[in-house]
Amino acid sequence: MDADQLRETTMDPAARTLRRITISDAAAAEAMFELLMGNDVAPRKEFISTAEIDRDRIDA
Repeated sequence: MDADQLRETTMDPAARTLRRITISDAAAAEAMFELLMGNDVAPRKEFISTAEIDRDRIDA
């Protein structure tokens, strides 16, 4: 995303949508974030290869 796209989509109050989110289980969310985005590749690869895909939760 270049600077013009950022200004048009994110920084312009008329074009952006803000939503407040809450995390009910912060520890579980942190663990999942670390699994998916952390530096350790082996657990992420294992998760991806064994996890079932919930197609209803995937953005189209």
